[in-house]
Amino acid sequence: MPLYLLRESASALVKEIERQPGMSHRPLTERLIQAYKDQHKRSTKPDDEGTPPGKTLVEAWENSLPSVIGSLHELGLDDVEVFIEFGLPHTDGDVDVLLAGVHPGSGMPSYVLIELKQQRKATVHPERSVAVDLGYSKWKLHPVRQVQKYCHYMVQYKVVLNGKPDSTAGAVLLHNAHDDDVRELFELPASNHGRLYTADRMAAFRRFLGARLAPRPGAEAAQALVDSADRPLPKITDVNQPLHGGSAHLFELLDDQELAHQDVHEAVQRVRNGGIKEVIIVRGGPGSGKSAIALELRRTLASAGLDVRHASGAKALTKTLREGHIQQAPPRMKGKFDREATKLFTYFNQLKKLSSDSCDVVICDEAHRIRRHSIDQYTSREERENPRPQADEIIEAARVPVFLLDDWQSLRPGEVGTAEYLVERARALGLKHTLIDLGGMFRAQGSAYYRDWVLRLLSVGIRTPQAWVPDGRMQVELAETAQEMEDFLSMRRFEGASTRIVAGFCWPWSKPDTNGELIPDVTLGEWRKPWNVKPGFAVEGAPDAEFWATDPRGSHQVGCVYTSQTFEFDWVGVILGPDLLWREGQFITDRTATFDPELKPKSISQVDIERCIRNAYHVLLTRGIMGVVVHSTDEETRDALRGHLITSVQHPLPSSMRKIVQH
Repeated sequence: MPLYLLRESASALVKEIERQPGMSHRPLTERLIQAYKDQHKRSTKPDDEGTPPGKTLVEAWENSLPSVIGSLHELGLDDVEVFIEFGLPHTDGDVDVLLAGVHPGSGMPSYVLIELKQQRKATVHPERSVAVDLGYSKWKLHPVRQVQKYCHYMVQYKVVLNGKPDSTAGAVLLHNAHDDDVRELFELPASNHGRLYTADRMAAFRRFLGARLAPRPGAEAAQALVDSADRPLPKITDVNQPLHGGSAHLFELLDDQELAHQDVHEAVQRVRNGGIKEVIIVRGGPGSGKSAIALELRRTLASAGLDVRHASGAKALTKTLREGHIQQAPPRMKGKFDREATKLFTYFNQLKKLSSDSCDVVICDEAHRIRRHSIDQYTSREERENPRPQADEIIEAARVPVFLLDDWQSLRPGEVGTAEYLVERARALGLKHTLIDLGGMFRAQGSAYYRDWVLRLLSVGIRTPQAWVPDGRMQVELAETAQEMEDFLSMRRFEGASTRIVAGFCWPWSKPDTNGELIPDVTLGEWRKPWNVKPGFAVEGAPDAEFWATDPRGSHQVGCVYTSQTFEFDWVGVILGPDLLWREGQFITDRTATFDPELKPKSISQVDIERCIRNAYHVLLTRGIMGVVVHSTDEETRDALRGHLITSVQHPLPSSMRKIVQH
C-alpha cells in the first residue's frame, strides 16, 4: 500500500519548483501528477493512464509547495526529507506535506505536518466555531483543528511516535491569503500541533520551521517513520479497554468526524443557554467512523456532566456496550453498574417512555434502523390507531438528538432511517437541523475505492458494476467452494487475524436440537455449518447471538446480517446465497430464496425486497478491515465473479495440512 506520493530531500526538489519555458506546470507538479495517476489505475488494461488528480490538489502542488520548499532552502534545511501526500494510518486521509528531520534543541527526530490551502478568503460559521467556509459546497473543519488532529492521530497510531507528542508539530499555510481576509480563522486557539500562517506571516512560518528542524540530514528520521508499525484501530469492543500510550481517549476523530463531534457539543451549549432544540444528522458509509463519533460523544458529553443516552436498533451492539460497562464495575458494585448500563445504552423503541426533553442528548447509532413506529404487542389500541413516528419520539426525548446513519444499511421493510427522512421530520416539527456528510474511510485499510466498488457491484442507488482492480489496500478474493473459503480464513486466524464467515439469510435458522447442539443449517454440498446461536437460547461452547461478533468462538458459526452489522473483523468470508444472482451483467434478487421472516410476507413490495436484500449484502461485504473472501452458491454467479471481478484464492498450504490450522 503506498505510504506517500513522493519522498525526496529538500535539496532534490529545489530545482523542480522552478518554472520551465513552454511547460504548463512546474516539473515537480508534473512529476506528482504522474505519480498520482500511477497509484490510481482502475483497470488492468495496458493503456490505462490512471485517474488524474483533482484541480484543487494540482493547484496546491503548483502554487503552495514552492513556498514550503523555498523556505527550507532559504533556511539551509536542504537535507530535511520531504514527504508529499503522506498517508495517515488505516484511512484514506493524507497529510499534504510532512517534513522529517532533527530537532535543533533535543537532537531527536522531529516531524512537521503542513496543510496547504489555496483560499484567499475564509469565514467561520456564526454558530459552529470549527465549521469554515473555504469556498466548497459544504462547511469544512477548521484547517488549524484539522492539522492539530492529524498530529494527534499520528502520535496515537504510529508506534515510533506513540507517547511522544512533542515529536510532531503542525501548521496551515494559506500563502494566497492576507490576515485581514481570514481574520476569523485566528480565533481558534493555536498550539504546537497547529497554527496558521498567511502571506503576511511567511517570516513567522520560516521561524517556525527553523525552531523545529535543524540543518542536518533527515533521512534517518524519515526512514524510521516509514518503517514504523501502525497500532491497530480500536474496535467498538475496545471501548472499555485500557488506553495505550497515555491517550485520554480511544477514538481520535479526524476531519468531518471532528466537525460532527464539535457541532454536537456547541448545539448542546446553545440549547442550555436558552436556545431551541436542535437535530444533528451525521451520514456516512461503512467505515466512515459513525460509531467512533457516537462513542466519543458519549464519553466527552458524560465527562462534562450531561445526561447522555446511547440508543440503537441493534441488539448485538447495545448488549455489547452494556456488557462492557458492567465489566468496569468495582467489587460489589456490579448490580449498580448493571442498572446504569440499561439506562445508558437503550433501544429506539424505549425512548418513547421518556418525558419531553428529559435528557440532554440522545445519540442514535445505526439510525438507519429507525422504524416508522414503535408499536409492539404491548401497545394500546388507541396508540395503534394513531401511532407517532418513532423518529418524533426520539427527537422529543432529548434536548439535542443526534442521528448517525448510512442511507444504504436499512435491513427491514419497516426501517425508514435515511437522512432525507430525518430532515423531513425535523422540519415537520419546526426544528433546526444540521446535516453532516462523512467523507473518510477507516476500514478496508482506508480503501474508499473498495466501499464505492461494493455499492457499484450491488447496483445500490444509480450505480453500474465495475471490475475490481487491486488498489494496494483492501484484498478481495473469490473462493470456488465454501471449504476453500473456510481454509483460507483458518490460515488468517492462525496468523493472528480475527475472522468470521457471514451469509445471506437463505437457509432456515433452527433452534438447538434436543441435545442442546447447533444444527448445521447452512449447507453447501458436503460443507455444513450452523448459524450463530438463535436469540433466547444458550449452547455450550458457542457465544450467545448478541456476542457472536465479539467472542472468538463465533468463528465456528456462520453469522447473519443482524449479528454482524456495526462490527468489523480483519478478514470476513461472505457467502452470496441464491437470493442474489448475477444475470446479464448485474446482480438481481430472488425473493423466493430468502428465509428472512421480515421479507417472507407477500404484502412486502418488490421495491422493499430489492432494497433490503441489496443493503444486507452491502453490510456483509463491508465488515472487513484487511480483506474479504467471496463465495457464491450459484455457478453462473461464480463464473461472472471469476471472469470479471475477483481473483481466486490461492491457498498457501497443501490440503493435507489445512485441518491443522483450523484448531
